[in-house]
Amino acid sequence: MRFNEPMYKVGEQNSVCMSCHLPEQLQKAFWPHDVHATKVACASCHSLHPQQDTMQTLSDKGRIKICVDCHSDQRTNPNFNPASVPLLKEQP
Repeated sequence: MRFNEPMYKVGEQNSVCMSCHLPEQLQKAFWPHDVHATKVACASCHSLHPQQDTMQTLSDKGRIKICVDCHSDQRTNPNFNPASVPLLKEQP
């Protein structure tokens, strides 16, 4: 299956990932809000089974930049610090 947004809805794309990766564990480890599981395709931020997940090698500043790409309204919010969320737990 090739992920091409116009062809496949987010739920269809993510259901492929969730057939192996447990959504409850992923949500607890990585997503503070359900919207990331239902409105954002996994492939929006992740390569599919890369040799090394580039998300794990990002600095805190790099992770914040990825979040701010969509959450631009938070750019000037001093309390917005998604890097303080433990994003690098072992993948389920």
